[in-house]
Amino acid sequence: MPTTSNRFVLHASSAVALLLAAMSVGGLALPSLYARETAAWRTQAIAQDWFDLVVAAPALLLAARRAGRGSPRSLLVLGGVLLFAIYTLVIYAFAVQLNTLFLIYCAALGLALYAAITLAYTTDATTVRTLRRPRAAGALLVSVGVAFAGLWLAQLVPAAITGRPPAALAATGLPTNPVHVMDLAFILPLHVLTGVLLLRRRRLGDLLAPAVLTFDVLMASSIACLLVLTPRLA
Repeated sequence: MPTTSNRFVLHASSAVALLLAAMSVGGLALPSLYARETAAWRTQAIAQDWFDLVVAAPALLLAARRAGRGSPRSLLVLGGVLLFAIYTLVIYAFAVQLNTLFLIYCAALGLALYAAITLAYTTDATTVRTLRRPRAAGALLVSVGVAFAGLWLAQLVPAAITGRPPAALAATGLPTNPVHVMDLAFILPLHVLTGVLLLRRRRLGDLLAPAVLTFDVLMASSIACLLVLTPRLA
């Protein structure tokens, strides 16, 4: 039977999924929401709305439902989906012009953040089964973290030296790219840390890896969706 803390996580996750779906429907149905965005940022927002509505929100509901059956591994997968939701909601809350859905962005972000913190605080690492190929997973996570850090730094270091923003950033009309901030400050270091823990066969690596790998699956799917939809929406 789920504990009180787990029940909070499950209920909060389901609420985040519903709010995420509502945000997506609003973004797709009300063109005025993104009217003040640049053309490039507006098309990305619409493409993200489609992904959140069709994939992210249902994935969060499904993960919460399966985690409610008491599987520790399902709870960790839920953590990965929550991490993806937080990542997405930070962009909506900080990088979209103030609109009528702003308070929904804030509510969803707060719920997702508190659910993830509660999940991390209450999950017992000793109940998690070891990954079948921890060294392979560890090497993959370290490689992803280093590769994407190198990609972003190749854009940002010249920009910092010359004072000219990268072309992709200029097209959004934003002062900074929230993706760069979250990746370099948190997501990519988390990949490297989790990978190193797996390679050293530390129990914390087994705890973090399912969540980080789940996040990666959703992020790769989201990027693929944006690559397919953005040219058609432009």
